[in-house]
Amino acid sequence: MFAAASVISAMSAALVRRVRQRARVVPFVLLTLAISPGTLGAEEAPPSPRTPAAESAVATDEDHILEDTTVVGRRRREAAPSSTYRLEMTRMQIIPRRNAAEHLMLAPGVLTTNHGGDGHAHETYMRGFAAGEGQEIEYLVDGVPLNEVSNAHGHGYSDLFFLPPEVVRVVTVQEGPFDPEQGDFAFAGTARYELGIEERGARMSYGFGRFDTHRTLLLYAPPGQDPGTFGGFEYQRSSGYGSNRASQRTSALGRYVHDPGQGLTRFAAAAFGYAARYDQAGVLREDDIASGRVGFFDTYDPNQGGESQRLLFSFELGAGPETARFDQTAFLGLRAMRLRANFTGWILDDPFDPEHGGAIVQRGDGREMRYSVVTAGSRGGYHLVFPWLNQNQRLSLGYSARFDHGSAKQLRLRSVTAIPYQRDFDREFSILNLSGWARGELRPLSWLALRGGVRIDTFAFGVTDLNHPTADREGRREADQSAQSFGIAINPRVTLDFRLLSGLNLITSYGQGTRSTEAAALSDNETAPFARSQQAEGGLVWHLGQGGGRFSLRVQGSYLFAKIDRDLLFSPEEGRNVLVGASTRHALLLSVRAVLDEWLEVLANLGYAHATLDDTRERIPYVPDLVARLDAVVSGRLFGWRLGSVPMHGRVGVGVTLVPGRPLPFGERGDPMYLINLGAQVRLWHVSLGLEIRNLLDRRYRQSEFHYASNFVSPEAPPARLPARHVVAGEPLFVMGSLTLHLEDLIRGRAHAD
Repeated sequence: MFAAASVISAMSAALVRRVRQRARVVPFVLLTLAISPGTLGAEEAPPSPRTPAAESAVATDEDHILEDTTVVGRRRREAAPSSTYRLEMTRMQIIPRRNAAEHLMLAPGVLTTNHGGDGHAHETYMRGFAAGEGQEIEYLVDGVPLNEVSNAHGHGYSDLFFLPPEVVRVVTVQEGPFDPEQGDFAFAGTARYELGIEERGARMSYGFGRFDTHRTLLLYAPPGQDPGTFGGFEYQRSSGYGSNRASQRTSALGRYVHDPGQGLTRFAAAAFGYAARYDQAGVLREDDIASGRVGFFDTYDPNQGGESQRLLFSFELGAGPETARFDQTAFLGLRAMRLRANFTGWILDDPFDPEHGGAIVQRGDGREMRYSVVTAGSRGGYHLVFPWLNQNQRLSLGYSARFDHGSAKQLRLRSVTAIPYQRDFDREFSILNLSGWARGELRPLSWLALRGGVRIDTFAFGVTDLNHPTADREGRREADQSAQSFGIAINPRVTLDFRLLSGLNLITSYGQGTRSTEAAALSDNETAPFARSQQAEGGLVWHLGQGGGRFSLRVQGSYLFAKIDRDLLFSPEEGRNVLVGASTRHALLLSVRAVLDEWLEVLANLGYAHATLDDTRERIPYVPDLVARLDAVVSGRLFGWRLGSVPMHGRVGVGVTLVPGRPLPFGERGDPMYLINLGAQVRLWHVSLGLEIRNLLDRRYRQSEFHYASNFVSPEAPPARLPARHVVAGEPLFVMGSLTLHLEDLIRGRAHAD
């Protein structure tokens, strides 16, 4: 103990001396920044294979690197805020996930749930933000934005079911708006999906599981090509784990990457197609479950569900060496969806019908939301690395342009027959978003870096309301009326990176984020308002064992303070998100990742958040205050076993999620949620046998909980005004086995070798 205390004391003294020594240069740094504001910005070198010239221009151990896993192919070498997490999925793919949205739970403070069925976008909570189905998280797939503007179900709706989890190679989660490249919807943060397949060759997989679940997956990744080159097809159907939960979906996607390296032109092209049809069980009242009136996995309204279609094309281009790199992505997407839901039963309909001479019974609170849109756009940037002050400085300039033209409507449905009886809204919209950003990195000393910049977003809104009455006080009128609006938002962002010791960095960040307004909420010739968030964070990042050693360890911890002026919250009565005023958040994150050789990887995350409404000081409902997650994967050869002359390989992974209840409206608190998922696979020559188990302990849990008034008894029942708890049942024990044929090995007669 005395020796350990001596070592700790010596390290502390050395750290204090170093901090004091470096504190003397802070005035010089501030003066330098004041003189040279144009050099603020880029926190990363542009993506490109390194040339010898680039190697000499880019700092090595002086850079703050958050990721230590070796990646084949294109690689970003980042120096990022303390709440940026680069999640490589190569080994973690073995842990069962229902879709690509659940990859986000590998970042601390993130929870995903789904109350809308196997095809409805996930609700995501990120360090105190109720991001809904995408309203406060910017989703990007290889640079292509996915958030759907003015969606009938919610502004920013993002559906990731079109991505089979096996094709996701890297997910970078940026929690907070601290990078000038982050755009609209990056309120809570940004999720960047990079697609690719490390295991090359062709394979065909079939899985059969509980609840009559079938899954067919075809993947082809040509050997010798870039990991981003692949093609695939997925078909899955299931009867669901209870009433009205059947689903089926299919995806077809392909991507080709040409990357000659040496600073030459790189390009990539991708195409995605997706179609799904799913049923939705909806909510159940907790008191009805307790009395036995309904079962835990039942439904009130069998008309709930939806359909979803997507066609998406993208083209990426990169040119120049890493010291002067140009990148651009162009995209075109077609999207259509229909969603039916009923959260309140028979309580919201106005029973007075003047056309029929008086009162009638409640017709029902079912809603049908329809949305279709065509999206086209482009994003690009130019990245420079140059020497100054005996250090390498960085500067990036970029732009984005996006145009959406579509329609959104919501209808009220009669109970039982689901025939529309009323049109809540029906509108067409056109939205043009043009943005420019500048980002720089000023490094006056090898251990100190200031990164930051500014982003300017402009929006031109046009909306035509098709649902006006055909007459008013002045006589007949047309049913449609148009409105135009224009808005601009300027968002500064800055990060200070202070290297205390080798491998230990102190990082502080400030950023302002904006969320655009839904087109239907704007008036003609209005200056479009934006919801704004002011966020500041500080944290430590420590990494050990970089550079391909046997053992590596990375620890990230951070504290966040955030002020939001126009927050959103899901309203069951409206069936969508509504404004709730200003709010404040405090959050703490901790992430620990350890890797031992190629056979063990452990990731432990803990997130705490305290989110309150400014007017009432009440906790924001539904936002989890604590999310804990543990993921571990073991892989390698199996005890020296062989099949003939071929060694046998296997891997097993476990994911544990803990959420000890969430705050609900009216001071209520939800039930705890504890889940264990287990996945395993054994490679036997040209065949792999897989096992997927979700909710291993078969816990009966509530994946979504609400608290509000409803009437699911009958249309004639007296109106209920007292709030009650409503729940959406989580999936019980699910087991699926799979058989994968590695076709290329089988056809060529090659055995799977070390």
